[in-house]
Amino acid sequence: MSRTEQYELNVLYACDENYAPHTGVSITSLLENNRQADSVTIYLAPMEFSAETVQKMTDLVHHYQRNIVFLDTEKAVERIHAYNCAGWNGSMATWLRFFVLEQIPEHVHRLLWIDSDTAVCGSLAELMQMDMKDCPVGAVCDSLCFHDRKRLGMGEDDSYYNAGVLLFDLDVWRPGNLQQQMMAHLARNVSRYALNDQDLLNDFFRGRILRLPVCYNLQGIHLAYTVKQYFSVFRWQPASFYTPQELQTGIEHPAIVHFLRFLGNYPWEKGDNLHPAKPLYEEWKKRSPWKDLPAAEPKKGFLFTAEKMLYRILPRGVFLRIFAWVWSRNY
Repeated sequence: MSRTEQYELNVLYACDENYAPHTGVSITSLLENNRQADSVTIYLAPMEFSAETVQKMTDLVHHYQRNIVFLDTEKAVERIHAYNCAGWNGSMATWLRFFVLEQIPEHVHRLLWIDSDTAVCGSLAELMQMDMKDCPVGAVCDSLCFHDRKRLGMGEDDSYYNAGVLLFDLDVWRPGNLQQQMMAHLARNVSRYALNDQDLLNDFFRGRILRLPVCYNLQGIHLAYTVKQYFSVFRWQPASFYTPQELQTGIEHPAIVHFLRFLGNYPWEKGDNLHPAKPLYEEWKKRSPWKDLPAAEPKKGFLFTAEKMLYRILPRGVFLRIFAWVWSRNY
């Protein structure tokens, strides 16, 4: 192995007990696809984990001869509530990415946050060696939430980023006193944040976010529609999003796939599930300690049923136009 291929991984996950199996599936894919890394440390911020889950996570990471560190979330959760932060899918875990950074050791220079609803599909060597150009954080543009730019006072040339995968340069973060500044900003603006920590990311770090290649957070919509179909409906300003070729390259060579909800479903739910990443999730689930976990019950309702029916009978381009119109009306 050449020096340019050597890298270390420090990765942060956070979840509650309900999402622990999906986090474990993601960690399995990460460890399996980064065996060549010089070192890997998983920093896990757990909320109300059972003793069995703690042991499973520990055994999983140690099986690959890697390190796992469980962070203390009790005080972090108290602070999240003190800031009146809203939950997401019934949990406060999404906020933990910003509230536990102070617990990351000083010797860690670069930290990668990964959402639980992901699969790592390849080596992250290039990402960990990337020049961050003095930006404190790097992220991939969100493929749907462009309407939120106006809500946050952003312009059409501004990028709106997805918070599912974040690359922190802690050598910029710590000296800049960004943790304290961000918390003060949150206290003044939390009532404006409909998308919680993702809005905080885009609002506070506006102009200081390194745009990462699509492959590091390939979002579910791009597994279901062609690049041509997507750009025929979502007409981004060139400065605020990726080119068709950049998007196509990310689709063909994904490093991290972000599942996100699709037609009302996550890939781990049973029943009439059309999620395009379901086979990928099932592949990694079978290789994880949670291979025997039963599929979850899906959310049901008329809108989800109607959406699936239209998805089946309409041409993809037509359905996507309807979806985009409904999405924009919701915002």
